[in-house]
Amino acid sequence: MILYIYTVLPGMMMEPLFEWKWAYWDESRACFVETPIWMTDDEARCDWFAYDDMRSRKLEHTKRDRRRGESPIVELPESDVDWAKERRVRGERSRFGLPPFVTPTYKDLRRAWREHPIPEVKQLALEVQTARHALSELEAMVAETLWHVDKDSATIDYARKEIRRIRRRLMQEMQRIGPVTERPR
Repeated sequence: MILYIYTVLPGMMMEPLFEWKWAYWDESRACFVETPIWMTDDEARCDWFAYDDMRSRKLEHTKRDRRRGESPIVELPESDVDWAKERRVRGERSRFGLPPFVTPTYKDLRRAWREHPIPEVKQLALEVQTARHALSELEAMVAETLWHVDKDSATIDYARKEIRRIRRRLMQEMQRIGPVTERPR
């Protein structure tokens, strides 16, 4: 049995924040490699490159409460990966000046569409899904272009034509959504 002791503020009790070390399959070493840092589920989902890989997993025996522990959150990294620096850099900055958030899943968007009577919420859910489809389409275009350009028979003119095609599609999407940020007056 594990006993958790919390710092109690007046009228508030701290909930535990559990974190784990994670392991991923390294093709070059042909073995599982343990991460040198602890990550919560949300941190791993948002920041860790191997989260979606079927061969990665959290190590249950490393579970700990971040709010209770006195040991440093970041340990010394392995010699070939500077995980500590990477985590600090990601923690200090937020992407595009936005606060950190957990990306909604397709299921979350469908639930928002069904449950919220506010038309703006429905419109926002549609916009997020439309952007996801556009990104998927653009990724497929890039993959197709790379496949054709990698051929021995590919020419510079062909590569330029394909890059222009992708750029046109990006410009169409940018015109559809309008300015990304408002310009300060």
